Amino acid sequence: MKIWKSSLKVRSYELDSFGHVNNGSFANYLEKARGDYLQQAGMYFDDFHRWKKYPVIARVSIDYEAPAFFGEELQILARVSRLGRSSITLDYEIKKADGSLCAKAQSVMVFVDETGSSVLMPDKMREAFQE
Repeated sequence: MKIWKSSLKVRSYELDSFGHVNNGSFANYLEKARGDYLQQAGMYFDDFHRWKKYPVIARVSIDYEAPAFFGEELQILARVSRLGRSSITLDYEIKKADGSLCAKAQSVMVFVDETGSSVLMPDKMREAFQE
């Protein structure tokens, strides 16, 4: 199964009062990574508007392993663990430059139409993430 990769540098406003990345920032990291993965697969947010099918997050879980600090470079690796008819489950690892693990996470995205009803995943998305 293909491993999708994204990276970022920890910014000061993502820190909590103890000087490490706030737990809520990790959800933002996953969101940034998903946008990067879509672009790597040749898809953009305009495509979803054209298809009138929109990915929404149904579930996110994060297990924190070690803190990250200002200025550190983090890599967010993901693989598809389940590809349903209208949903996709991604398993993530967030690692520091030295390869140590900061967090493991999982997200479930479900495709919906303009009314919010579940719909089949766009073919282009399925093909890209089926590798």
